[in-house]
Amino acid sequence: MATSNRVFSISLPISAPSSHAPLRHAAAARMGGMTTPFYLKPVEVEHDRRLVRRYQWQSLLRVWAAMAVGIVMLFGFAIVLLSSIGHVMGQKSLWHWSNLFNMVWPALVPFIAINSVVQGRLKELSAAGTPLTAEMFSSRPSRMVLSPLDPLTTYNVCTETLSGLAMGMALGYGGPAMFSYFPFNGRILIGPRWPVWLAQCTEVVVVGEPGQQVEVRIRRRFGLDFFTVQRGGALHAVETVAAHLRTQFEQRDRALRAIRREQELERAALNAKLSALQAQVEPHFLFNTLANLKYLIRTDADTAQQMLDHLVGYLQNALPDMRSVSSTLERELALARSYLSIMQIRMGQRLRFRIEADDALLALPFPPAMLISLVENAVKHGLERASRPGAITITAKQLGDALCVQVIDDGVGLTEQMGQGFGLANIHERLQLLYGDKAALSVTAAEHGGVVATLAINKE
Repeated sequence: MATSNRVFSISLPISAPSSHAPLRHAAAARMGGMTTPFYLKPVEVEHDRRLVRRYQWQSLLRVWAAMAVGIVMLFGFAIVLLSSIGHVMGQKSLWHWSNLFNMVWPALVPFIAINSVVQGRLKELSAAGTPLTAEMFSSRPSRMVLSPLDPLTTYNVCTETLSGLAMGMALGYGGPAMFSYFPFNGRILIGPRWPVWLAQCTEVVVVGEPGQQVEVRIRRRFGLDFFTVQRGGALHAVETVAAHLRTQFEQRDRALRAIRREQELERAALNAKLSALQAQVEPHFLFNTLANLKYLIRTDADTAQQMLDHLVGYLQNALPDMRSVSSTLERELALARSYLSIMQIRMGQRLRFRIEADDALLALPFPPAMLISLVENAVKHGLERASRPGAITITAKQLGDALCVQVIDDGVGLTEQMGQGFGLANIHERLQLLYGDKAALSVTAAEHGGVVATLAINKE
């Protein structure tokens, strides 16, 4: 059977070497007889000789320390064992002691094995184009991440992130990390197995006061892995935890800022809508008042002067309400007093009014331009339609936790015309926007004729 030779051509994009270059180089080398392009080969680096010697000696000292601990424990056990049987064997126990020491002594010089492990690690770093640093063979590296959140939120984000499956898989645990936390001192411990403090334990501590920058300190805790040759696992764990927490902090901060922007937009839209509603002031009142003032100037100068004074007082209280979403009960009562005084001059004996309010309530916050709307309704739909003199009474009192303001007139009572227009609907809509369910407006028939309008606002 004849065979045909096929030629495969592979085109690769030319790019600068990256951290994945060693992986691409190894994969390409495994492909049958292919030559790796020069731009995929990492540039080998020469390590600092002082760091190399320091790495070798530290690795040797760590293993020596582990062996020393083991020898001390072995000698202690041997001493107890030999002393217990010394009464039977006498001086022969010394021969066993010396033989035991001669057997252990050669294990104190593991130069060849340690050096081979260190050289292998150095070759891996050289092949990857990564220079050796002191943190790579440190058993207790550390990192610090600044959190834009408050301390409590930062700690909650840390617990959610460190206990998740993604963190355990990133650390090579094959599942969620073993997790131990101490909320009163802001400390969290994670490791591959129980107990977490014994080996390969990473500690996260949240440090910060309200109003200050919150610091998240990450470090590798002392454990049994201290007595082994460090191959960068401790640094990898610390940097992995820091990277995951930094990402979570940024995501949570973006989410919170988006929520704040949405709330600010809603607040701006609410203020604009309230301003538009408050600007819906009946212009006929001003036009009619100016027309009456013009007539009184020619016929009754003193009354004209009184009306002008009341009009100035009315405008002084009304104009700020057009640009504000907050007022006080005192200002709104003053606005109603000026308005009723003007209407009393215009209507003569047909209008009387009285205002009753405790001094302790005058400084309480009150929505602007609502009371004057109720007063205007009482005059326009109650007294102006009546063929007899009438009176308007305004009262303000506290009932439990609510501030109740009533406008009572003895006019023609509830009529179909009273529900028309934007007055009452305007008040209902503004109350809903400002207070929701914490405020209410009720309009009922008075016991002896007329209308009682009650505006109740919960202070809490």
